[in-house]
Amino acid sequence: MILTKNLFGVDIDPRAAQLASFVLIMKARKKVRSFFRIIERTNLQPNISFYQDFDFDEKFKSATALGSLIKVDPKEVEDFKIEANSLFTARQEELKKLYGFLGQSYDVVVTNPPYINSSRMEGELKIYVAQNYPDSKTDLFATFIIRCLEFCNEDGLTGYMTPFVWMFISSYEKLRVNLIDQHFINNLIQLEYSGFDGATVPICTFTLRNQPISDSKGSYIRLSDFKGHKLQEPKTLEAIQNPFCGWFYLANQKDFEKIPGSPIGYWLSNKIVKIFINSKKLGDVSEVKQGLTTSNNERFIRVWSEIEISKIGFEIENSEKAIESLKKWFPHNKGGTFRKWFGNLEFVVNYYNDGFEMKKFQSSLNQGWTARIKSREFYFKKAVSWTMISSGKFAARHYETGSISNIAGPSLFNEHSLDFMLGFLNSKISDLLMKALNPTLNNNVAEVNLLPLILHDKEKIDSLVKFNVLNSKSDWNSKETAWEFKKNELLIHETVSLEESFDLFKQRCSNKFFQLHRNEEDLNKQFNEIYGLQEEFNPDVPLEEITILQDELDRDVLKAQNVRLVRDSVTGLVSDYSGIKLKFDAKEVFSQFISYAVGCMFGRYSLDKVGLILANQGETLEDYLRVIKAEGIQSPTFLPDADNIIPVLDEEWFEDDIVFRFKEFLRVTFGKENLEKNLAFVESSIGKDIRKYFVKDFYTDHIQLYKKRPIYWMFSSPNGSFNVLIYMHRYTPDTLSKILNDYLNQYREKLRARVEHLDQVMISGSSTEQTKADKEKGKIRTVLLDLQEYERDILYPLAIERIAIDLDEGVLVNYNKFGKAIKEVVGLNDKKAKAKVREFDWIDVSRIR
Repeated sequence: MILTKNLFGVDIDPRAAQLASFVLIMKARKKVRSFFRIIERTNLQPNISFYQDFDFDEKFKSATALGSLIKVDPKEVEDFKIEANSLFTARQEELKKLYGFLGQSYDVVVTNPPYINSSRMEGELKIYVAQNYPDSKTDLFATFIIRCLEFCNEDGLTGYMTPFVWMFISSYEKLRVNLIDQHFINNLIQLEYSGFDGATVPICTFTLRNQPISDSKGSYIRLSDFKGHKLQEPKTLEAIQNPFCGWFYLANQKDFEKIPGSPIGYWLSNKIVKIFINSKKLGDVSEVKQGLTTSNNERFIRVWSEIEISKIGFEIENSEKAIESLKKWFPHNKGGTFRKWFGNLEFVVNYYNDGFEMKKFQSSLNQGWTARIKSREFYFKKAVSWTMISSGKFAARHYETGSISNIAGPSLFNEHSLDFMLGFLNSKISDLLMKALNPTLNNNVAEVNLLPLILHDKEKIDSLVKFNVLNSKSDWNSKETAWEFKKNELLIHETVSLEESFDLFKQRCSNKFFQLHRNEEDLNKQFNEIYGLQEEFNPDVPLEEITILQDELDRDVLKAQNVRLVRDSVTGLVSDYSGIKLKFDAKEVFSQFISYAVGCMFGRYSLDKVGLILANQGETLEDYLRVIKAEGIQSPTFLPDADNIIPVLDEEWFEDDIVFRFKEFLRVTFGKENLEKNLAFVESSIGKDIRKYFVKDFYTDHIQLYKKRPIYWMFSSPNGSFNVLIYMHRYTPDTLSKILNDYLNQYREKLRARVEHLDQVMISGSSTEQTKADKEKGKIRTVLLDLQEYERDILYPLAIERIAIDLDEGVLVNYNKFGKAIKEVVGLNDKKAKAKVREFDWIDVSRIR
């Protein structure tokens, strides 16, 4: 006896339908060698069609938009009549076929549905989905999960490949409850986030039985620990063959409803489920809030170092104080990279006069500012915050009084237990619970609200957290990109040797690193005991996850050294760090030292007073001297450059050349008698001659340090033979004329004098000297041509314009006012960046060159 089953298929795309038909025929040919002859004899064809719009039929007039979502009653199929001898007979036959497809039930329904968020749905489709599938309207794939169940016979099976976000995030909660209560998750495979080659999509594959089955367990495979698409299939097969592999699970879906939000947390133990059931939610004792959306970040947000420090309102207590301060910019928490405890304080937001300009702008977009400038009553309050979108582990940070949160940096507010909350959110248990609620890249407010909180041993937790915050704050403020930066770390101890200073730096930082690691593991141990999960989790923290010294330490070496940690057999905590030797990146440490030296050359910093000195637009050497004298210092230790122009050339052609000034800085800080030794150590650390570093590497490092918003700008000739640095805060409309007259023209005269000297060598020197002189003259001629082009075509026309800048407009705008006079930086003033800036409707774009 031969059993036959009918296969039916329908697609939006005619080509997809044709390909599916071809594949089906070829599969049949593989099984039955005479299948082509059967087709010839019987005209057998696959039951596969595609959607078309039928203007004469109300139900199918928008079939190409709605597709299989169109609902057809079986009686409508029976009643469908084809008009005989009609011009539309063929079209009617096609329509009847579609009625038949959509008006019957099936034993098995399988799909890889379209993934279209509701915000991107075509108008008619969006309305239809909202009206007919309100519980799954967030995304079209979710709607198709329900639609396929509607197609399915009772006790039939549906199979899917969809994003796995439906399993966790709050916008799909109603869909999850529907599936848990009315259907049965037969089996499910949750792939690793990049489980398909060339696509970063959070995918799962699963089957549903179209009826509830009580007291039964579904089968689940979790592949999140296996990175890369090549491991997905073999690890799935291994799990099927060996249910004890560690990533195969059996779960009763009714247990999911015991967890807030009903996430499909199939891997969670009974203990963890009980914690969710028996504990308060974090949102019950705290306020967890989204921050504001500016609707135009380029207009309203700046890196703090771009603008005048006097216009930034620090440590503001509330909105009333902010208005009274008359400040324009305020610290803005915008999330940022993976970092715990403290930091990511990089941005400021224009919130002058209670955000008047932002509110006016958003009102002009007909968006209504109240929906975007959210949670205003929490602005400037002390908070714990995290990055909303993160591919790594959950990492929370302490934010002191005075900042406004962005939507990318959601925040938690609690007057009495903020340190405890921070410790909990940075624990391993919190990370696991967060991933149970939502293992996607989004750390949403909704899921953080649902975290179970057990408030216990508060005093001990608070003590550890306070130390961790101070440790991380010290690390953050040790970089000049922090607004509380004081001085470079290599100058903290008074020594005459940079090598000795570097050794002290490494010792000090190593102690801080190990103490922070010890504290984080101790916190994990404390929370394991509080939550009763000592048997399920160890307290260990990989060394590479300690987030201080992120630039200075080799993270690959840290990973390799985890196996050398010596742990106590009872507590599980590290008992001995003596076998761990941190590897410091000397080039990184000394590039920071050199950057600080350049800051002192421009007067941004001073050896006589910690912190910022000149950081407002148009400030001068006189302003610097006034600040220093206010400290009781009549004669500065190291005087900044007078005209705010420092040459960066391949030889020392000027007295205020950058290499000359750096040597002077070394002489002042570590002694004249140690200059050569210390300079050699600097060069050994950065891996090259100091002049080569300044000419080839310094500006690149500066661009990277300031994330393509440089504060020192390099004006450079077309071939790079002439370069000078300026400090943008000290720029004036006369700066370009000074570069032209006092440096470029003088450099040209010096080169011409050199040529005259070489002419004499050509007459009176030896043949070797003459050959060498002739070669040098050729190079100088090339340089002179470069200078001539730079002056005639670029610098002189700009100099006579006396270009003004406004630091409030930001580096992206101001940098692009200088055309080809200033060094090109990809992403800042290349062709693409200029086109972007020319689209800004809040600046005078005619000034962009």
